[in-house]
Amino acid sequence: MAATTAGDLNSLYKVAYASGVEVLLPPVGLLGQKYDFVPSELQNGKQYEQPVSLTAEAGFTYSLDTQTAYSLNDSIGMQMQSAIVPGADLVLASTIGYNQAARAAHSSTTFKTALSTKLENMYYSSEKRLEIGYLYGGDKLATAALQSVTIASSMLPIVIDTAAWATGIWSGSENAQVVFATSSGDTAVDSLRSFTVTQVDVDNKTVYFSAGALGTPGTLTTLKTAIESGALNVFFYGAVSGTGVSFAYAEQYGLKRQITNTGTLFNISAADYDLWRGNNIATSGQLTMGKVLSYLSKQRQRGLNGPADLWCNPQTWADLASNLAALRRYDGSYSKKKSSNGSEELEYIAMNGSVKILPYNLVKEGDCFIVPSDKVIRIGARELSFEDPTNPSKGDIFFSLPTAAGVGLRTYCNTNIFLEAPAQAAYISGIVNSI
Repeated sequence: MAATTAGDLNSLYKVAYASGVEVLLPPVGLLGQKYDFVPSELQNGKQYEQPVSLTAEAGFTYSLDTQTAYSLNDSIGMQMQSAIVPGADLVLASTIGYNQAARAAHSSTTFKTALSTKLENMYYSSEKRLEIGYLYGGDKLATAALQSVTIASSMLPIVIDTAAWATGIWSGSENAQVVFATSSGDTAVDSLRSFTVTQVDVDNKTVYFSAGALGTPGTLTTLKTAIESGALNVFFYGAVSGTGVSFAYAEQYGLKRQITNTGTLFNISAADYDLWRGNNIATSGQLTMGKVLSYLSKQRQRGLNGPADLWCNPQTWADLASNLAALRRYDGSYSKKKSSNGSEELEYIAMNGSVKILPYNLVKEGDCFIVPSDKVIRIGARELSFEDPTNPSKGDIFFSLPTAAGVGLRTYCNTNIFLEAPAQAAYISGIVNSI
C-alpha cells in the first residue's frame, strides 16, 4: 500500500467536513455573523484606512442688518483624519500522526469521522477566541478579587468576580493557557508564565488552574501568594507581553477597548476629538429598559440616529425581557410559533429607532454593549479558514511535517472589529442581575 500523503487528506476533506459526533460546546460566532467582513482594503495593503470627519466647520460671522459691507471672519475648516486599523492574526496549529491519517484516508468511516470532528473543533475553538476578541480584545479576560486559596491535587481554585464572569468564556475551556497580572498596576505575576485551565465550576464561578503547558510553566505557589495579596487580572497566554503598566497587546482591540478609549486609538486621539470617545457608563443594580433608554439618550445626542444592537449576558436579557413589555414589538419575522414560545431576540422602539436586545454567553454578567448596527464592521486580510493564506486558491488543508511522522493543519485569520462611530456607542458596566 502506498504511503498516505498530505495530498490524500486534502482530497478527502476539500469538499466538506462530515459530522458524526455530538457537539456539546455552546454556540458562538454571533458577532461574526452579524457584522460584515470588509476584506478588499487589506488585500493589497498593510492596514484598513477610514477617513473620519471629526468636527464641524467653525468660521462663522455674525452681524445685524446694518446694510453696510462688513468683514468676514477667517475660515476654520472641519477636521478630518484617517482611522488606521491594523488586522490581527490568530493562528491555531494542530497535528495528526501518520497512522491516524492513513486510517482516515484508506480505512473505516470511524477514523474519517474522528478527523472531521477534530476539524470542526479546531474551527469552533478559533471562532470562540475570535469572538472573545471582538468583545474584549486589548483588555483583561477576567478579574478575581483578593481571596484565600488552597492548592490541592496540583490545582489552585480561583473565584472569578461575578461582574467579570461569562459562562461562555470559561465553559469548555479546559486546557486553555492563561497568564495573570495584578489589578493594581498590571504588574506581571510570575513573569507572565503560563497556567492551564484544568477544571471549571460554572455554578460557583470558580476556575481551577495548574502549571502551564506553553512556554515556561507558572508556579502555583507564586500564583497563590499573588491572589492572597491582591486582586488579579487574567489574560490569554500570548495576548499580552511586558512586565508592568505598559503591557503590549498582540491581539485585536475589541468593542470594550474601542468604546472606553480615552487616548489615541487607530491614529486618532479621543482626548482631542469628542466624537472619537465612546460613552463609558457605570451603572448599578439590575439593568432595566428605563436605564437603557436613558443611556441611549446620550448616544442619540452624539449622533446615533438609526437601529442599535444591545449585546448583553443571557441573565441580563432575562431581566430586560420581563421589564417594560409594553415597549416591545415584533418585526416582519413574527410567527405564531415564535410568539407562543417566546423570542430569541427582543426589539424595542426608542428615540433612535429600534433597539435589538441580543443575549450572548460571551458577554460578562456585569457588562452591556450598545452599538449602532450600521457602524460596526470587521476588517482584515482573511476570514477564518483552514486554507494556506499564501496559496488560498489551491485549497489545501494538510501539509507534511518536515521533522515528525505526521501531517499538520492550521486555522488562520487576519481580522479586527472596527467601530466607525465611537460616540454613538456605549459600554455599560456594573450591572447586577436579578438571578
